[in-house]
Amino acid sequence: MARKPVSVFKRPMTRKGQSRYYVKLWDAAGGRYMTAHSAAAVALELGLNPMEFPSGTRTGAYLIGEELRKRGGSRRSVSPLLLVDYCATFWTWETSAYVQGKLARGQRIGKEYVRNNSLFVEKYIRPAFTVLQLSAMRPYMIEDFTMRLKSGTGLSHSAINGITSALVVPLHEAARLGLIDSDPAAGVRKLGNNAHEKGIPSANEVRALVALPSLDPRVRGAIFLGAACAMRLGEVLALRADAIRDETLTIAQSWSKVEGLKGTKTGRIRVVPLPQMVREALLSLDASNPHGRGLFLFYGLKPNVPMDSRAVENLFYSALEQIGIDEDTRKERNLTFHSLRHWSNATLRGAVADKTLRLLTGHSSSAMTDRYDHATAADLADLRDAQEAKILPFLQVSGQ
Repeated sequence: MARKPVSVFKRPMTRKGQSRYYVKLWDAAGGRYMTAHSAAAVALELGLNPMEFPSGTRTGAYLIGEELRKRGGSRRSVSPLLLVDYCATFWTWETSAYVQGKLARGQRIGKEYVRNNSLFVEKYIRPAFTVLQLSAMRPYMIEDFTMRLKSGTGLSHSAINGITSALVVPLHEAARLGLIDSDPAAGVRKLGNNAHEKGIPSANEVRALVALPSLDPRVRGAIFLGAACAMRLGEVLALRADAIRDETLTIAQSWSKVEGLKGTKTGRIRVVPLPQMVREALLSLDASNPHGRGLFLFYGLKPNVPMDSRAVENLFYSALEQIGIDEDTRKERNLTFHSLRHWSNATLRGAVADKTLRLLTGHSSSAMTDRYDHATAADLADLRDAQEAKILPFLQVSGQ
């Protein structure tokens, strides 16, 4: 009986209920099938487009087997896959099977996150593992890499953990897909947190900031939102006039220089109390937008792009200098625009229940899984009262 030139079959994985496709080719001269290989591993080593050759389907696995047959039928003729090349492809948004799989499953993954990991690969991982094959990676190599980053770069532990993650995540996935026999990153341990605690300005420093007569109105508005509504800078930059209501502000999006408009950090929409003075400042920005009304409140040089986040931060630092906080002091105290959000949280803490405060800050809670962070009328009233008592006295500009 004639044998099929390509045979495809499923083989169960160690994890219960999961399996992967394998392919094997018929060797007519030897009268037998050659050794079976994971379809995913073959596709990766042959450099096949995962969208055209999906290893997770029977049809895709068959196409992969056919391509292997066309190329001579032996993986020995294919150059061994280098670790750095695998990681580089893994963190390339347009071609990454990992990214496409995340999106297909409805899971969150951001372009900026992928881009940062790609940069880590090129700056740190490629020089350290230039010619190492993926299959040759061992746990001690990852440990040594981490320790060399710690002793030789001066980076914070959180930064080193991020760089190591750009190596560890691809290795986890390679093992899951059967591209390597075992996961060398399975026992990797992160470095402990040694980050310089975020500083917060004093109430009088916040008062002095918003009172600066030369302050760009967009920066003043951003300070209002950071201090009164505990907003992240990306959320501030994404605001348009349609988010403004009589007494509330809807925070539904964030702005990223890489991705443009995207969801908030937690993926949830929140509605927060909007003090009248902050509302008026935002409406004034809308009215003065040189590109027209209804666009980004914190307008930049182009109508479809808001003010650059670095520009806001630099103007904020300049404002700090004007009130007597020079660069050295600012760095020593670790003051950034995000410090306003910390100040808001710290100032309101105790004035309302923590659960209610999270409705303002948007901090995640394991019990909150809805897309909206639902605030009752009583919650909003409590937050509004706390804002008026604890925050607004320090945002009043003389003469208002």
